[in-house]
Amino acid sequence: MIHSLGWLLRQLPLKSDFMPESNPLLLPYDLPPFSAIRAEHLVPAIEQIITESRNTTATIIASQTPFPTWDDLVQAVEALEARLDGVLKIIELLDSHPQGPAWTLASHRSYELAMQYRVELAGNNDLYQLHRQLADSPIATLFNEQRHSALRKILRKYHLAGLDLSPEKQRRLKALNLQIDEFSHEFLRRVSDSSDAWRKHIQDKALLSGLPDAALARMEFAARDAGLGGWLLTLSKQSFQEVMSYADHRALRQEMMLAYYSRAVGTGPDAIATDNEAVLTVLLDSRHQKAQLLGYANFAELALVEQMAETTDEVTACVHQQIDQARTTFAHDAQQLQRYAAQRGVDALEPWDYDFFAEKIRQDVAGVSQDAVRLYFPLETVLQRLCTFTQTLFGVELIEQATVDTWHPDVQVFELREYAQPIGHLFIDPYRRVAGGEIGAAMGLRNHRMTAEGRPQRPIAVLRSQLPRPTAAQPCLLDHLQLRVLLHEFGHCLQHLLSAAPYRAISGMGQLSHDTTEFFGLVLEQFCLTPSFLIYLSGHVQTGDPLPDKMATQMSRFAHTQTSQETASILLTGLVDFELHRTYGDGRTPHEVFTDANVEVGHLQWPDGARPINSFEQPMGSYGAKLYSYTWSGVLARQAFERFERDGLFNPQTGKAFRDAFITEGDTGTLLSALALFRGDGAGCVGHSTGV
Repeated sequence: MIHSLGWLLRQLPLKSDFMPESNPLLLPYDLPPFSAIRAEHLVPAIEQIITESRNTTATIIASQTPFPTWDDLVQAVEALEARLDGVLKIIELLDSHPQGPAWTLASHRSYELAMQYRVELAGNNDLYQLHRQLADSPIATLFNEQRHSALRKILRKYHLAGLDLSPEKQRRLKALNLQIDEFSHEFLRRVSDSSDAWRKHIQDKALLSGLPDAALARMEFAARDAGLGGWLLTLSKQSFQEVMSYADHRALRQEMMLAYYSRAVGTGPDAIATDNEAVLTVLLDSRHQKAQLLGYANFAELALVEQMAETTDEVTACVHQQIDQARTTFAHDAQQLQRYAAQRGVDALEPWDYDFFAEKIRQDVAGVSQDAVRLYFPLETVLQRLCTFTQTLFGVELIEQATVDTWHPDVQVFELREYAQPIGHLFIDPYRRVAGGEIGAAMGLRNHRMTAEGRPQRPIAVLRSQLPRPTAAQPCLLDHLQLRVLLHEFGHCLQHLLSAAPYRAISGMGQLSHDTTEFFGLVLEQFCLTPSFLIYLSGHVQTGDPLPDKMATQMSRFAHTQTSQETASILLTGLVDFELHRTYGDGRTPHEVFTDANVEVGHLQWPDGARPINSFEQPMGSYGAKLYSYTWSGVLARQAFERFERDGLFNPQTGKAFRDAFITEGDTGTLLSALALFRGDGAGCVGHSTGV
């Protein structure tokens, strides 16, 4: 007997024998009941969801074995995955600010249980065979492109889980995956421990000369949080960048740079327990073995299975082409730095001088300082303008909701509406509450999808920033870098919220390839480089007046001056990451791979004895062998933005064309074909499309 999805869901127990019905994670909700969730709810909720999922999976297999159907196989499994994933995303979000030891233990146990079950589900051969049977069935020839795309991704997931391998090789793959996970976490733990071990307590404010007021306020807050007076410097990325760019005290810059690039570099009797290069070597070896077990030459080739590029040669050619194109700018910026420093008595530039003098040149060339710029970009004004911009360009409204439950009073909630109907929600958590962390991050809390009964599941996106908290004397004010980061992450959120793809496998930022995901954030970031958009976003903190035309032009000039350090860093990290995975086994150590790539890119200088590779965090997770995406997608984003420059930044027809080409259908077509359609000239971009 074949049952419908609705029948299956009705068979689920209303409540578990071992979990009180008051568990907010198990009760139905449209928006998560954040304030009601406690540590004691986590593990019982995950355990019950897994138990019910196992039972329902068995029922799906039994009912679908004769004739698998889309609704009662694909969408039924999708609903189970979405339920577990939704709870895990809530836990992850609540992990982002201190919850206490009981929460930490419950959170870790929840992830452990969920990971074990996900491995079990990915290795379910009965489900794999049913999906293959559906894909090969006559009915599949009638599927639309969205269903074909979703089914291809599902089958690929099972293939990469090793279900096409022999049982012996499947066991070997499972062991390798556990080892990869273990050594990734160990690498990150050592970086974190090394970062936490370094603190510099400063009581003489003269040592912090040159640092912006916002940076000083953060350092003062960090000191108070540690029970100290004065200011506390840490090795967070933001603190490091601020000292490198603004601190007049040269010895302080030197000390901090040496500390930053010596993290997880083992010395002395405990070198084995603290040196990350050995950990990285084992991790690379495990990834290499995994790739070969699955039939790929190396892990870089395996990573491309879900990316736009088809071969490793395309990626290396693209990166090398961008390096060659940047050399003229590198040379110009280096000469400008040398002259500028020499005029100020520094004849021999050291690695800790480059960012500092580059920032001085930007201010001198542009004739504007970051402190002057901040006054025109209060966060509340910027968010209001972004809401209006979204409505103008994409035809949807962001309406703030004051009564929605959140995880912190600072969090703002916006309902996304189209034709006066709600289609999703955006949560914005703007302020720094703990030390460290990314400058900005976006996550999809729930993907858009349609149930088998045709009911839409509205998406939820979260934008988190590490902006300075407002004070009684001054609201939160943004500099240009913070504006760029905010626009980038806002772009990810819009990409997540505006997808109309009906299936979870092709909907939402978490289901897109890294190069596709970064593309949209990089396009939105381009707007921040244009004077007219900067004027549009602005409103003076005291008068509300827009940014003057002259200052907007100065800001644009500022953003386009001395860009080599950022460009070279993006190129180097992308190249190192890819080469580590592409050339593993050629006899070079990770540090030697880094050194060779650094010579190839040129321009960047490092302190003697520095080992940046030992704290190279980004490739440890899903970005392994994919960091090049920032370079690849940056080329495409600049090409797409050319149409906005041609048609007008606020042209609703262009916005609709962009939404239709890149967002609405989710992960269905290719980004290259969408770009050719959007540009209207059939232009290629990178890789094989240009013959690179």
